[in-house]
Amino acid sequence: MDIIEPLWTAASDVKLRLLVFIVLANMALVLRLYGLMARKRFAAAKEGRVTVDTYRATQNEPEDVAVFNRALSNQFEAPVMFYALIAISLALGVSSWLTVILAAIYVMLRWMHAAEMTGDHDVLKRRRLFIRSITVLMALMVEVAISTLLWA
Repeated sequence: MDIIEPLWTAASDVKLRLLVFIVLANMALVLRLYGLMARKRFAAAKEGRVTVDTYRATQNEPEDVAVFNRALSNQFEAPVMFYALIAISLALGVSSWLTVILAAIYVMLRWMHAAEMTGDHDVLKRRRLFIRSITVLMALMVEVAISTLLWA
């Protein structure tokens, strides 16, 4: 056990700061998508492709605008589990360097997924990115569970 203990104990203050910045990077993605969606909606309204009634129930949006709404909705699904796992690991004091690495990979994959969804929108590539992000999220969940058993 002594050989792996530094994963949890080494440079705890740096680890904490990194986790906070990683979470903030994921939150920045949400804010970026809000901005992109608003810009697309304003442009569609200015072009006369949508009316105010379109947004009473957000129906009949043009596809090039609706994709931003879906990309944003995506950030309130699996990423909620990410936020919970990070909060749990920090609250219990069981975050390890593996937590930091997995969290960073997860957020990077979420940014890539959102970029693919709102960019080229290659569905197969987007699906691969999604599956990878879910796999990393599951690994993070296992890591937090094991860390809790060992260190909480």
